[in-house]
Amino acid sequence: MKVAITSKGRSMDSEIESRFSRSPFFVIVNTETGEFKAFENPGASAKDAACVDAVKFLVGKEVKAVLTGNVGHNAFVTLQDTLIQVYLGAAGTVRETLENFKKRKLSRPKEPSVGFKEGLRKK
Repeated sequence: MKVAITSKGRSMDSEIESRFSRSPFFVIVNTETGEFKAFENPGASAKDAACVDAVKFLVGKEVKAVLTGNVGHNAFVTLQDTLIQVYLGAAGTVRETLENFKKRKLSRPKEPSVGFKEGLRKK
């Protein structure tokens, strides 16, 4: 399965970015092979609706789950609509977050974890 992890950098040892839509990078990992590749998030610099660009990109990469710190309303709904699963609780490095995902230590939210436009406020 391919998972996208929100990151401040391009490596498995990069620090996690807590915001989904404004994350500078997505590190996409194939959980079966361990192969990974980092991509710039096309939504990171969008003026509005950053989540739409981010989710479209992940759909194109055949991602099945997102591991992040927080997800806002628009991103939550858009990810649900595309059947990409959301897991919260990402912290530390990309590698640590992936291990926590494999150990089932991340949570599946039933609703957004932050308020509307929260990602813009934390720039």
